[in-house]
Amino acid sequence: MSYKFDRSVSSSGSAHSGGTIHLSFRSSSRASGASSASAFDYISREREFDGPDRDPAVYTESEHMPSWAEDDPRIFWDAADMFERANGRLNVTADFALPRELDEEDRVELAREFAHELTDKEQLPHTLAVHAGLDDKGEDHNPHAPLMFSERHNDGIERSPEDWFGRANPTNPECGGALKSRTFHGPEFGGSGAERWAELVNHKLEERGFAERVDHRSYERQELNREPGTHYGPSASHLAGHGGSHDRLESAVTVRNDEMQLSRIDGEIVRLEEMRASIVRDGLPEARSNDRDYSHSWGGGGSRSDDQSWGR
Repeated sequence: MSYKFDRSVSSSGSAHSGGTIHLSFRSSSRASGASSASAFDYISREREFDGPDRDPAVYTESEHMPSWAEDDPRIFWDAADMFERANGRLNVTADFALPRELDEEDRVELAREFAHELTDKEQLPHTLAVHAGLDDKGEDHNPHAPLMFSERHNDGIERSPEDWFGRANPTNPECGGALKSRTFHGPEFGGSGAERWAELVNHKLEERGFAERVDHRSYERQELNREPGTHYGPSASHLAGHGGSHDRLESAVTVRNDEMQLSRIDGEIVRLEEMRASIVRDGLPEARSNDRDYSHSWGGGGSRSDDQSWGR
């Protein structure tokens, strides 16, 4: 296991009003152009993502790693990029906002509790980071925690990196790769995960004497007439690491009170991911009409790819 706690970052601890929570789960695959190693660098603030212009990571940990990656978790994520099958899911990433009412140590404790609830039962290798969420004045604005985890169980069987990501053999586990979890497939888990996260947040707020509470339901489901909040979370780090606009990639707006708009956005994301996967697999068509109308595709027709994204 690997831990890092940076106590050099100050925290103002300013409070904010209660409301809905931000929590999203999304998966990544090689076919979609993702990279687990680059995602690890991004959330851990290492290599090209370690700089004064970056919102700092005040805490990182990596646990449930196989023996060959215990001292350097990046080796594990790099091996996932290299040996996981092309259409397989490299990792699942959870991103969740942390209450500004809490101090830094309570935020870390809260993030760790949720991360271990998600990964301990099946011993899923994971990397967790807590980002300070400082604004341009160095004050608390958007503290949050990105968590990335593998769906392959660490069952204690010694395997080489290549064998670890091979096809599993449920009958004789030692003769195959690490078995994959099915826990995190489907939007149903997104709802139950958000509900559990809200319970943990509210328990911690109550424990520390705060009156504020959060609700995992949307404003619409709560029948409240309020504007949706904005969350600025981690970007698609692999794209950022290859010349993309960092500021643009790091900004993501969570829309909570317009389910129709959210559905359309999700459908468009799926359509674009499928188009990108097709280009990665088959290359660009030799000829393409410049005036082709793609408007009929809005909303995401066709079958869903293995990559999924859902949020609450």
